[in-house]
Amino acid sequence: MGTVVRPQSRRYVSAGELADYAYCPRSHYYRTHPDGRTPAEGALARERAGTSYHARTIGADRRWAEASPWPWVAALAVGAGLLALTVLRWPL
Repeated sequence: MGTVVRPQSRRYVSAGELADYAYCPRSHYYRTHPDGRTPAEGALARERAGTSYHARTIGADRRWAEASPWPWVAALAVGAGLLALTVLRWPL
């Protein structure tokens, strides 16, 4: 069994590498271990599926982050009103 020699042994890791690893650990591994081999059968289809998955996930996260806060504010106001009615026994 041969030992694996990494192309570049470094002590420090860049922020870009951390982001790449956080995004997809397998992608980071493939970037840091170029073998020059031909892709396995079905690898290109899996790559497209992975790219599509990541695009959908990031899109959903972006839509959630950019969503309007007004539904939450309205729900909080209704909840505070119901709490005030219950705890303080305000008449309707």
